Amino acid sequence: MPTTNTPMSLTMRVAFGLVALNALAGAVSLIFFPTRTDTLFFWEIKPALNAALFGALYLGGAVIVAWLVYQGVWEPARFLVPVLVTAGILISVTTLLHLNRFIPGIKLAYWLVIYVGAPLLALGFYFQHERGGANWTVREPITRATRLIAIPLGGLLFVLGVGLLIWPEGAMANWPWPITALMLRVFASWFSAFGVGLLWFWIEREWQRLRHIANLMIAAAGLDLLMVYLHRNDLTTTGISLWVYCFHLALFGVIGLILHWLQRRSASVPVAEVPGAG
Repeated sequence: MPTTNTPMSLTMRVAFGLVALNALAGAVSLIFFPTRTDTLFFWEIKPALNAALFGALYLGGAVIVAWLVYQGVWEPARFLVPVLVTAGILISVTTLLHLNRFIPGIKLAYWLVIYVGAPLLALGFYFQHERGGANWTVREPITRATRLIAIPLGGLLFVLGVGLLIWPEGAMANWPWPITALMLRVFASWFSAFGVGLLWFWIEREWQRLRHIANLMIAAAGLDLLMVYLHRNDLTTTGISLWVYCFHLALFGVIGLILHWLQRRSASVPVAEVPGAG
């Protein structure tokens, strides 16, 4: 089994660099111009809070993907494959369910190319790099406590996300601000993708190749809570549904911090290199 990391292919660096730029462009338009989605985005999003929250998700993803492309190493980027494939499949299904909401023409075509093409490319890059013998050696093992948190949480997020995809109406009626079935299903698709990322802790055993998932959890929670505060005028209630929403976001970020803390505690204990799960 190889014990050194595999350089990303030039094709993958270019493709994922474009993915990062695309996500950054979406983040800028949605965060800074949330009331102009009818001209700057792929469909009109109301109220501005929904657009800003979507932009926050894009921003976190753009930063992580750009950093991984800059590093140019395959193994730390491997976890992106299950996340991107899950998000791409679920958002493609959501798009087909709400095709009439999208701006037709080049924008719709571009959206479909991104969310159908990116997962296919990700799978292709996975087989390309793994076929040559990638590194699964474990130098900093994921602790048992970390896995006991990450894997059940991943399963819960995936199940809840799929549930919202299938039955968005119940959640829409109790949401603390106006939200459409399309927007809720888009958010649910990304919740499910986060869940699959956490389920990847079942496969991967090396912390340094998974720590960015915890980073994404912290970033997503912090940015989303900030967007709720900045667009608080869009709220229709400050009651229990808002507190539940904010609590779950804060808890999501706290769990990301806990994962880091658990691994830092174990990092002081020297371990021998052991084979990974590949």
